[in-house]
Amino acid sequence: MVLSDQYQSESVQMYLVTIYRMREQESPVPVPLLVEKMGLTPASINEMCRKLEKEQLLSYVPYSGVILTEKGEELARDILRKHRLWEVFLVGKLDFDFEAAHDIACQLEHYTQDDLANRMEEFLEQPQVNPRGEPIPWLNTAPQNKQEISLLSLSPGDEAKITHIKGEKVETGYLLKNEMKPGEEVLVMAVDDTSMLILIRGEHLVLSQELAEKVYVQPIE
Repeated sequence: MVLSDQYQSESVQMYLVTIYRMREQESPVPVPLLVEKMGLTPASINEMCRKLEKEQLLSYVPYSGVILTEKGEELARDILRKHRLWEVFLVGKLDFDFEAAHDIACQLEHYTQDDLANRMEEFLEQPQVNPRGEPIPWLNTAPQNKQEISLLSLSPGDEAKITHIKGEKVETGYLLKNEMKPGEEVLVMAVDDTSMLILIRGEHLVLSQELAEKVYVQPIE
């Protein structure tokens, strides 16, 4: 999607994406919660929301909060899609940890043209989620329908490609530091009642069953 000039400012895009994410927990999004989330003054938040309403990107719901219009949702999905594609690329291909990748993606998302995003999507084989397991919005293309299962479901001798990791920050951070990243291939060497031995990047790694359960993969035939 090519954004017109009035929608290309980082502040406008930041508001749209923030509301888009927050509305997954509560919709309409209460203005006080938006103030708390963005760390700005109520006056600034209200002024921008009025501006976005004038541009038909959001609507006020009396006594409840704000909701994105269809146009606002489309713009927010486009920005978030680019953000999460960058996270996949930075973590999976350039070995950034997730927190650093997230910070960089917050900058790159505003300057990524559609053609670049589409080429990244193809290069990354249409990822469905970012490394944290958060879904990547889809606009003009649909993700391929691929089987995803937990690493814990595999047996010795099975091979698979990591698609994403689910879990808390401490867990995902540990796994990513041990090269358990989307796109990496693993071979299950052994499984017992408490742990799993795998081969990844030519090295052996022991995972507890609790951690292995949080790693999602696509089996390799």
